[in-house]
Amino acid sequence: MPFKRALTFSLVINLFFLALCLIFGDLKFGAVDDYFMAARLTGSLGTDYNPHLIFVNAIYGYALLPLYHLFPAIGWYYIGEMFSVFLSFTVIGYVLLQRCGERWGAILAALFTALFASDFYLVVQFTQCASILSAAGMLLFAYGIISLDCHAPNGAHNDVWSILRTIAPFILGIFLMLWGSVMRWQAFLMGLPFFCLGLLFILRECWSAKRLVIAGLAILFAGAFGMHAFDQNIYKAPEYEAFNKFQGPRIVLGDNSNYNQNAVLEDVEELGLSSKDYLMLTKWVHYDTEIFSADSLKRYTDIIPPYRDENPIQDIPRNLLNALSKSLHSPLFWTWFIFCLIIYFTNSKKNLYAWTSLILILALMAHLLAIGRLVYRVESGFWLYAAVLAIPLFNKITISISQKLAFTILGIIATANTISYASSGTMVRNPVNGQMRTIVVQDSTDYAQVFNYIDSKPDKMFLLSMNAFMRFSHHRNPPYLATPPGVFKRTVSFGYWTPYLPEVTEALNEFDITNPIKDVIKDNVIVLNEPGLAGFLQRHYYDSVAVDTLKSIGDMTFFKYRLVNSSVQQAEGK
Repeated sequence: MPFKRALTFSLVINLFFLALCLIFGDLKFGAVDDYFMAARLTGSLGTDYNPHLIFVNAIYGYALLPLYHLFPAIGWYYIGEMFSVFLSFTVIGYVLLQRCGERWGAILAALFTALFASDFYLVVQFTQCASILSAAGMLLFAYGIISLDCHAPNGAHNDVWSILRTIAPFILGIFLMLWGSVMRWQAFLMGLPFFCLGLLFILRECWSAKRLVIAGLAILFAGAFGMHAFDQNIYKAPEYEAFNKFQGPRIVLGDNSNYNQNAVLEDVEELGLSSKDYLMLTKWVHYDTEIFSADSLKRYTDIIPPYRDENPIQDIPRNLLNALSKSLHSPLFWTWFIFCLIIYFTNSKKNLYAWTSLILILALMAHLLAIGRLVYRVESGFWLYAAVLAIPLFNKITISISQKLAFTILGIIATANTISYASSGTMVRNPVNGQMRTIVVQDSTDYAQVFNYIDSKPDKMFLLSMNAFMRFSHHRNPPYLATPPGVFKRTVSFGYWTPYLPEVTEALNEFDITNPIKDVIKDNVIVLNEPGLAGFLQRHYYDSVAVDTLKSIGDMTFFKYRLVNSSVQQAEGK
């Protein structure tokens, strides 16, 4: 199929589904992490642009900085993620058209995009971006190998256009994989076993194009590991020391719940530690630099390992079957299944791919089950890689289909999806368990009043519960608009991953706050949605603490903590 025609078909298909999502969907980030990384990039947590994005490689932030300087009101972080998804879908559709022909290729490209458009466009998320970018890059690299005319007569490839046509899939494929590694390093690494498997099944073609393959892989791995090392070195700076020490305990106490909490509570009390403090930690109330310092938290995290949920080897087959049964409800599983059927009917010599890719998926799922970390967004990545890397193994589909029938099928797909998006365009899959959920935030609070109240007190620092802090991400600004610099400078969360960030520490210091929880009794501090700190303060710092309600707006309540006896002894702490 001619290059321009295949590219045009793929662009039209993906523009159609993108338009459906834009018209009928409620566009949001798929993870709150994306919102606050974008906010950090624009300087919202402090005052200046900061391209160090924590979970996404800083190279992505640096690449976006010129756009933010030119058009500061636009949310380029979000636009970049959306473009990465669109580009990846377009590449996959293009290769399907080239491998399957105009009619079958258009149908398969439309089906593929229809199955995944809502999950990727409506709730774009950095992990999913990394997976789809890496998968599209691996596919294009493999397509470049199998489409290389190794038997052309001498001189056939000497003209510039032919050379560019030959190496373009390799260049763009490497670029997409490097972009995927930038968006989420672990998601890129997760795809490498499938990439190796896909290349193994076209080993003869790889050998014929060995120079390009070896050079391409060398550039890929040197670039990917080099960029990863660059990003990791950023956080070795002294200003990130406290932040780095905090991450381990935060993950153990906040992110992980796969252990017997009651048993841990008993041990906490037996060791003379506070069970009430421990429960605060599990509820993401972390930001006390003395009682909850990283070294102090180690006393709690060291108790947890013996009580982690066990996953005996003998239970793995049963757990795998349960996980596989849930995968039957995933569109990615059926995409992989359909693509394996196409291999069976068009290229029976490569039938083994279906079994080897399934074994690889099950092995990776078994590993994640053993450590209690199998979630939908990761599992779906396995099926995505396996499905996409099946495409290079297709041979020509010999079953003919008339142009009229092809257009009829495409019309049915378009009509069905238009009706579906119009009636339920806000429904997406939960990234943790894969269950359908709405992306519409059910919250009647008037956040304009909340933000006006905060803005009306420029001399106050607002310390928030993590839940309130995360809710702000849904109501401050839509993702396609940039969060203005300094917006979150005076709203600091007691939990989440933002405590101890250099700009957060600097903002607190401007208000003479060195220990956020301890300093809530200061006159220039107001607390939002965290009314239960008095007990902690009285256990560790002060004799008697009272809390007053300043204002309630819907689900948001502002509190003022104060000392009942404002003696010098209490003001200095016990």
